[in-house]
Amino acid sequence: MNTPDTFTIQSGNADISGKVYPCQGKDTILLLHGGPGVPDEMTEVREYLSSRMQVITFDQRGTGKILRKGCTFGIDDYIGDISSIARYFDLTDFHLMGHSWGGLYAQLYARACPDTVKSLFLCSPASGTGDEVWPLTEKEVLLYNRNRATPGEWAMMGVNSLLGILGSNQAYRRLFRQVIINYHKGFQVDPPEDEKLVKINAAPINKTRSVLKRMPSLEVFGRTAYPVIITYGDQDAYGKSRDFVTARFPFARFEIIPRCGHTPWKHNLPEFRKILDSFYLVLPNREAAFYAN
Repeated sequence: MNTPDTFTIQSGNADISGKVYPCQGKDTILLLHGGPGVPDEMTEVREYLSSRMQVITFDQRGTGKILRKGCTFGIDDYIGDISSIARYFDLTDFHLMGHSWGGLYAQLYARACPDTVKSLFLCSPASGTGDEVWPLTEKEVLLYNRNRATPGEWAMMGVNSLLGILGSNQAYRRLFRQVIINYHKGFQVDPPEDEKLVKINAAPINKTRSVLKRMPSLEVFGRTAYPVIITYGDQDAYGKSRDFVTARFPFARFEIIPRCGHTPWKHNLPEFRKILDSFYLVLPNREAAFYAN
């Protein structure tokens, strides 16, 4: 396993910290975690890919034990963070994999900077922006959690959600601890570690959600110059709203992962590895990868 190098860079009004797992002479992939504002190295994915690609993981803006004063959460800010990382590592192009909110983040970046994208892997991506799609996505997540929580857990989620909206970091940390537990119910996965939860802050959650709701809907991408794959678990949190994603990428490869919820590397890693292999091993022949569908 590669030993990571840590880095911290300034990107606009945010400090971005992360890790790079070098793999000399190979392509680079950036992993974009979910949330917004909930850090995750996507450990099993990173471990599997780091033998064949240089992997970069980072805590998105506003995520960390210390929140920089004046940090803002516009979409241009988020796009700028990826561009700042690319400049720091002297990358002209790279692969992007985004999970949940990170899957929407990846789409927003790819729309703004298509020439830097070598491939796009959307893993259970949030379904889109605007006052129609984003609220529908959140409604599906709400129902998913309600169905998986006990009455007591659900009541406390309501309390912590309200306190989080009012700005309590601690409340959101309690809330997302329960959300993560709910997502893993029915699968043998340990509760989230405190080191992950302590990096959760209210500002990126509240402000990013507000921005996403006010944005116009994402347009159809059509045929892209890079291969795209979209995956969901057969027990995923997202339901009808995923139709917006598949319509946005009519030429993408689409996979439903069996025996899997919202986090495939935790729920069915063997099947997810097969998808990773089938997508990334053919990427040296980009044309074949793209037109395989």
